Amino acid sequence: MNNIKFKRTIPVVFDLLNAEDDPAQILYYQNLITCMWASPLLFLGALANIIVVYFFWGGNLVEVLLNSGIFFLLGLSFEFISRKELTINLFDHLVSLTQSITLAFIVVQYYQIIGPAVWSVSFVMIILSLMRLKITMLYYIAITTFVCGLYVTFLLPVDGFLFSPVYFLIQNLLFCFIFCLASATFYLNLNRYDKAVVRLNAVTSQKEKIARLYKKLILTKKTLTVQNQELQAFNEEIRKNEERLHFLAYYDGLTELPNRKMILERLHLLVNLSENEKASFFIVFIDLDNFKKINDTMGHLYGDDYLRYTAKRLKELVHEDDLLGRLGGDEFALIIQRNIKEDAAYNYVESLRNELCDKIKTSCSEFKVSASFGISVFPQDGKDPIELLNSADTSMYKAKELGRNNIQFFRPDMKEEILNKIQMESLLLKAYENKEFFIEYQPQFNAEDHRIRGFEALIRWDSPHYGRVAPMNFIPLAEEMGLIIGIGHWVLLTACHKFKELDMRFDQNLCVSVNVSAVQMRDKNFVDTVKNVLSETSMDPRQLELEITESLFIDNIEETIDMLNEIKALNVRISLDDFGTGFSSLSYLRRLPIDTLKIDKSFIDDLSDQDSSIRIVGDIISLGHNLDAHIVAEGIENSTQLDYLKANNCDCIQGFMFGKPMSVKDMEALLQKNPLK
Repeated sequence: MNNIKFKRTIPVVFDLLNAEDDPAQILYYQNLITCMWASPLLFLGALANIIVVYFFWGGNLVEVLLNSGIFFLLGLSFEFISRKELTINLFDHLVSLTQSITLAFIVVQYYQIIGPAVWSVSFVMIILSLMRLKITMLYYIAITTFVCGLYVTFLLPVDGFLFSPVYFLIQNLLFCFIFCLASATFYLNLNRYDKAVVRLNAVTSQKEKIARLYKKLILTKKTLTVQNQELQAFNEEIRKNEERLHFLAYYDGLTELPNRKMILERLHLLVNLSENEKASFFIVFIDLDNFKKINDTMGHLYGDDYLRYTAKRLKELVHEDDLLGRLGGDEFALIIQRNIKEDAAYNYVESLRNELCDKIKTSCSEFKVSASFGISVFPQDGKDPIELLNSADTSMYKAKELGRNNIQFFRPDMKEEILNKIQMESLLLKAYENKEFFIEYQPQFNAEDHRIRGFEALIRWDSPHYGRVAPMNFIPLAEEMGLIIGIGHWVLLTACHKFKELDMRFDQNLCVSVNVSAVQMRDKNFVDTVKNVLSETSMDPRQLELEITESLFIDNIEETIDMLNEIKALNVRISLDDFGTGFSSLSYLRRLPIDTLKIDKSFIDDLSDQDSSIRIVGDIISLGHNLDAHIVAEGIENSTQLDYLKANNCDCIQGFMFGKPMSVKDMEALLQKNPLK
């Protein structure tokens, strides 16, 4: 039985019946309609029986009530059957049986009253049975009608309507004819219905197949739509990736400037165009000054900020027709593609240099930018991009050598200088590994009695290739290469070893001065290095004097002063070398733990009655004494210089007049001739 909930009205059930294709459901709805018609008709029959039979015909009240009760019970039976959840076949049999009982009851109780009219009820039921999908009800009604005919013919009382045997025979023959006709009609309709059902099932199957295909088509359409959207998204992602790859291939990720690859491709293009048109162009190599120091001391984030803001500033300054790019690190390249003269190119680059020197503010701090510029010109400085870049790079390094923050055009002789420098670097590295360095010692004397105060340890390099190399020619290179820390440690250790030995031999309480590079002073382990050397050599710290230069205080003044105080706490003496040639400021000079001031040789060389250096040297000596510092003048070569220094109370002197730098053997001989005791 169907469990679908619906409104139990005849129009609704008819609509469901007409819309249904399933035979079982059709039979269910047919039985339901039968119950819905039969139930109210029987209830109405119960009422009509009382009114007509009792009131109009004067029937017996008890019999009338009994018959009406049976009508009412039959109506309830139809209602009860229709509302129970039964199988389709059981439902069909119960409805047919209840109809048969109803027909039998009407024939038995009312034949004597209405006569053969009762058979109209039978014929109506038979006709209704023919309209059903199954023949079950037809069998039930036919059998009941036949039995009722027998009852009427043979068992009914003689009074009233009687059938003779002939009449009964004719009636039954007619009934058989009607039954056979009904059965034939039913099976004919059933056969036609089955064929219709087959066609309907075929159509339904095709409809379902089409519906499935349509659903599949819709799903396929949705899938294709989704795939199309995904494909569009993938295409968009590929396009963005291609743009990103192109950007990564041709642009610098940090500054978003063209990178080396784009610069080289543009140079290739310009070289080809310029060769055909006999034109020239300029390539400018830009290197930021002191970037490595900023990056190392303040961190890479600060360094990246520095590069980004510098790139942004340069982009704002360069001409719109020129191409600015970043080659890597702190190196930038500018291609001047316009047809201008060399002096115009110089003025243009000079304006960039001046503008770039302004202060730049970043998220971290505020600082001043400067750069060195090297310029090469096509075609005289190179026939291809690589050669042009190398020439510009060479001229930029020349600008660095000349003090940074300047502009240099490429000259052919610069290549030779660079090659010489490269060779010098290689030989210097071998010298460090092969221990080709040695130390000479220049004596220092008291100005009054000329007794030996001590010696200054001076490093020397005896190169198999260059011969004797002056310190001023290889010390800056050693600082640049990072070798100076190792070389400085060797000089300090060797000098302390030697003077400890001399102190034990001659017992003259000598002082040894050792020059310290600014690079060594920036080494955080330098104080520990001094401690270790003193411990290893067992040298009295008061006999060691470390000479520093004023260039040390250009950067990180506070850190330098703290380190000097740590060294001073070891009882090591500190000397300020080349005083007057740097950038000394009295505001921090008084804060320095200085024991000795050394007057630079350039002031001593200019000493004469007509020169202003006389007044300056005297002021330096007075200043040093006011700072409780010992004054040493270096570069004394004649008596005029000596007399002036003695007259102005200079404490110690050093120079060729008294002794040139000498070997260990000559130093020992000098000590034997000039004992302090």
